[in-house]
Amino acid sequence: MGTVHCHGIYIVGAKRTAFGTFGGVFRNTSATELQTAAAVGALKEANVAPELVDSVNVGQVMSASQTDGILVPRHAALKAGIPQEKPVLGVNRLCGSGFQSIVNSAQDILTGVAKISLAGGVENMSQAPFADILTGVAKISLAGGVENMSQAPFAVRNVRFGTTLGASYAFEDTLWSGLTDTYCGLPMGMTAEKLGGQFHITRDEVDNFALRSQQRWKTSNDAGVFKAEIEPMTLTIKKKQVTVAVDEHPRPQTTLEGLKKLPPVFKKEGLSYSWKCFGYQ
Repeated sequence: MGTVHCHGIYIVGAKRTAFGTFGGVFRNTSATELQTAAAVGALKEANVAPELVDSVNVGQVMSASQTDGILVPRHAALKAGIPQEKPVLGVNRLCGSGFQSIVNSAQDILTGVAKISLAGGVENMSQAPFADILTGVAKISLAGGVENMSQAPFAVRNVRFGTTLGASYAFEDTLWSGLTDTYCGLPMGMTAEKLGGQFHITRDEVDNFALRSQQRWKTSNDAGVFKAEIEPMTLTIKKKQVTVAVDEHPRPQTTLEGLKKLPPVFKKEGLSYSWKCFGYQ
């Protein structure tokens, strides 16, 4: 049995980009660019030179949002100036992926792998692709460290090794299908509905919580609370340079009356509707 002696693990710098809305200002900005901006900002705030970073951990769920999405952690590290010989790990723990990257970085320090570790999390769901698939069951197997490369898609799913005359095609929304658990047959949004039923949460409670969240965001934003944590990004939108430094998704003009008119998304008389859901770009 060994004993780990640790004097403490400290977060010395933290930055994020502004939160975009679905199909909003970041719809043409890759996850790599978003993660790079946050990483560069965090290193600058911590006054840490990139070459001093010993390990990098980046959480992401929808890596298919860009062609080389499986390389987002490595590419973001390189673009942030971190040397290529430094180890980089991509983490997928669904909604907890960003938190898990922090856990992994802490473990790197505890085990002596790193003295300085960069942890991040990124998602750009606006770039989740629609994919052409043959009608039928798409079978991409990835479980427990197993890959089935024979079924890796080639332009359209399941046609790499041939198709048949007259076969019909359909569009698959990878964002919706990728967030549906085929083991239990539930989309992710139904998790909230099940928990709401389990803990007897009412629609009125959800509406009041959603309204309070919007109001608190406005109060904090007006007071400049978020300026310290947001790393501004300059984008070219309609041939103009635009600096994005404020969260796009919040709707501070929200009213309780307006919320009550919104229909539920996942089930009749459910709790989840589009306005109260957390924003994502």
